[in-house]
Amino acid sequence: MFNILFNIALLLALTIFFATYPFRDLKRLTSHRVLVGVTIGVVGILVMLNPLTLYEGVIFDSRTILLTVSGMVFGLLPTAIGAAMMAIYRLMIGGGGIYTGLTTILLSSVIGVWWHKKRYQKVLKKHEHFGLEYYLIGVITHVGMLLAMLLMPSDIRRTVVAVMAFPVLVIYPVGTYLLSLLLFSQARRVVSITELEKSERLFKTMFEEAPIGMSLTDLETGRIENINQSYSDMLGYTKEELMGRTWEEFTHPEDKTLSKATTASLREQTNGPLSLDKRFIRKDGQILWANLSLSIFTTKDVEKTESLCMTVDITERKHYEQKILYASNHDALTGLYNRVHFEEYVRDMRIPDDQVLTIAFGDVNGLRILNEAFGREEGNRLLVRIARILQRHLSQDDYVSRVGGDEFALFFFQRTPDQIETILGKVAVDIASLEMMGSVVPSMSFGLSSLSASRGNINEAIKQAEKDLATRKLVDSPHTQGKAVYAIINTLHEKNKREENHSRRVSELCERLAKAYGMGDMAASELRLVGLLHDIGKIAIPESILNKEGRLTAEEWKEMKRHAEIGYRILNSVEDMAGLAQYVLAHHEHYDGNGYPKGLKGEEIPLQSRIICIADAYDAMTASRPYRKTVTAEQAASEIKRCSRTQFDPALVKVFIEDVLALDYEGV
Repeated sequence: MFNILFNIALLLALTIFFATYPFRDLKRLTSHRVLVGVTIGVVGILVMLNPLTLYEGVIFDSRTILLTVSGMVFGLLPTAIGAAMMAIYRLMIGGGGIYTGLTTILLSSVIGVWWHKKRYQKVLKKHEHFGLEYYLIGVITHVGMLLAMLLMPSDIRRTVVAVMAFPVLVIYPVGTYLLSLLLFSQARRVVSITELEKSERLFKTMFEEAPIGMSLTDLETGRIENINQSYSDMLGYTKEELMGRTWEEFTHPEDKTLSKATTASLREQTNGPLSLDKRFIRKDGQILWANLSLSIFTTKDVEKTESLCMTVDITERKHYEQKILYASNHDALTGLYNRVHFEEYVRDMRIPDDQVLTIAFGDVNGLRILNEAFGREEGNRLLVRIARILQRHLSQDDYVSRVGGDEFALFFFQRTPDQIETILGKVAVDIASLEMMGSVVPSMSFGLSSLSASRGNINEAIKQAEKDLATRKLVDSPHTQGKAVYAIINTLHEKNKREENHSRRVSELCERLAKAYGMGDMAASELRLVGLLHDIGKIAIPESILNKEGRLTAEEWKEMKRHAEIGYRILNSVEDMAGLAQYVLAHHEHYDGNGYPKGLKGEEIPLQSRIICIADAYDAMTASRPYRKTVTAEQAASEIKRCSRTQFDPALVKVFIEDVLALDYEGV
């Protein structure tokens, strides 16, 4: 029995070999399978050299333990090699127990390899401390060994079974259990070391080669302990230039408070991983916007607390967001704050107790007329120039916003009424200097309202300022709009003397025809004015079309016909001239309905428009033109008579020829 115990102890002592080369590295363990198998065979032969001998050739040792555990740990190939070496040595020994010996070698190898295939990976991952499964495999293997003793010669069979039953069923399973614990403990240690090395390599690879910035920082000192290449490239420094320095050196001054607060939160370790956007100053002086994800990084062996930071460059995104924010809060034309910002500003406003706020609403007078006359581009240019004037005269603490097409809101803080009137007076002078087309003088009306924290409501003050503006425009607007109309017609006449002469002759003819037709003096005077303004819409027609000699193209004619509608919109914008606008609109309508722009017919056309139509046509035919011969009064009268009932009102034609031109109607 002592020999058996010594043999098992020897086997357990030899397992220390597993902790040395080549078993230290799991990769080598799998890549040196033949060497492992030879080693198992040598160890098996060594334990077979010191057996328990019962009869000649009947020996017992711990080879079954070794082969079972070898199969469980190393698998098929190493176990098969070791088993083959032991089997050859057992054949060399010979004796009555040779069949039993070979059978136990084969049986223990098969059981171990089968278990390895079914259970090895699962058991290795469980990290079991006691491993009762190892003992059960030992019992199964050695029950088979006990049965294999039946292959011995019959004369010694009973004696051998009687002697070996106890050690085989009790001691051998315990030996299998102990050897399994040793080898599996070592295997788990190798796996743990490998996983740790893999984790370290993975972290190092991720840290060094990550496409985002990564850094380790000492939380106590704030110094950079490690930083990857991506982060260095973001900041424009080399890694060596950054190591040992503090992040405060690179942080934008406006974000230093935020950065310190974040570091304090990390030190408290109460908020977990933190994320923030902040700005850095690059080496070249440019601003870098970055998103930082921060977490605590500690190790058991080192007391120092570090922060692990992952950083993404979001400069482009921030610029895009700022553009969107700017566009959402600013007027695209003038660059001032827009209506949306104004509403938010009013909603969030809190007036300090010691301050007085004065609200002013300003409106550009006659902008609609100017847009119609000179085009929206000229109107927009005027608004931009007015916005610059307002910004120039307001202080940094004041506020200005474009709240409508031609309306601006201004907030003045801590200004006396006299100071505000002075400012607005200077604004009015500067706006008046912005002559459009050399003759039209723009202007702006303002309404005012004041309030303090203790008196009044801001929304009520805004309403009061708007009411005051409406009152002032009742006085200012008609006057300025009328001046704008006359400035527009003067501009047209200055640009084109032929149009001026044409308008004045048509004006005179309209008055004479109106009187001849029996209209009163007031109506005739009105027609004289309409005749003067009937082509005011031509201010928006390109001069290349107005001055073209010969026929207009289809596109040019289409553009020319717009002047009636433009003239209508200009006059309709002026309260005192709105009644004249419809006459200008219809002065190219034909009696038979083939005119423009509406295709009105007969009495649908206003009488005043029918009068203008005749006077306009007569002057167009008789006026001197460089590209055609002048038509005489008789020839023009004949043509007008011919177009009677088609283009012209026949009753008006007869009066015009007989009473205005003093010609014989029947004779022309």
